[in-house]
Parts: sequence; structure tokens; C-alpha cells
Amino acid sequence: MKRSIILFLFALLFVACGDWDAGDGGYNGGYQYNERFHYYYAQECDIGRVDYDYCGDTYSLTKSLSISIRVEPDGFATVYYDGQGPLYYERHEYKVGFDRDYGEYYQFGLNSDDYLTVYTDGYEAVYSDYWNGVDYHYYYDRY
Repeated sequence: MKRSIILFLFALLFVACGDWDAGDGGYNGGYQYNERFHYYYAQECDIGRVDYDYCGDTYSLTKSLSISIRVEPDGFATVYYDGQGPLYYERHEYKVGFDRDYGEYYQFGLNSDDYLTVYTDGYEAVYSDYWNGVDYHYYYDRY
């Protein structure tokens, strides 16, 4: 009897110290979105042009570009962009959208003139420099 009480208390202690959550609620590691991407190719385009006739040739980056995005279930986002960061955003400070050609994306303002758009599949990211009128497209692989 004494042994069963000790085992019961030990089991209760083990359960009490464990995780009470039966899962992460469908989130990736407790986050709504949590990804890190590396891009190896780039292309410069005139800003706002929808076709690639206004783009230069695709070229290899000498060092890969790294972008990490973590979005909490409450919408708070953390971004690392090519060694810069962490950059923090409240939900109203960034855009979540859908592009019919490329799919779902997150868009973050890096300053008053520059925006970073990252597609959730990781295949492409776009750094938009509105001051100079250039979009820098970054790709995981060549087209």
C-alpha cells in the first residue's frame, strides 16, 4: 500500500511538471508561421512592372541571402533579414496577402521607402526600394 501511494505521488508529480497542452494548437512549434529561407539568385527589375521585360538578367549571389520570419499566434512577428534584426512588428504593421501568381506572402516595411515581401513557400522574396525605383527579386533556384 505504501509503495502504491509513493508511485501514485511520483506519477502525479511527473504529470504536474509536464506540458499541460495536448499539442501546439496546429501551429508550427507553437508559432503560426516559423520559417528560414536562403536565396542564391537575384534579379533587378523596374519597380511596379508586372512583366519581366523590365528586368535584368538573373545572377548568382556571392553569398546567400538569409531571411527568417516567425509569426506568433497573436500576430506579433520577428524578422531577420540578411544579418539585420531582429526586427519586430505588431500585427497592424505588416501585410499578409495572396498573389495569384506566387501565392501567400508576408510584407514588412523595413523603413519609409523599402519593403520586404516573402512568399510563404520560400521560393521568392522581393526587396522593394521605392526611393530608387527598383525591385530586387531573390530566388531559391533559377527559373
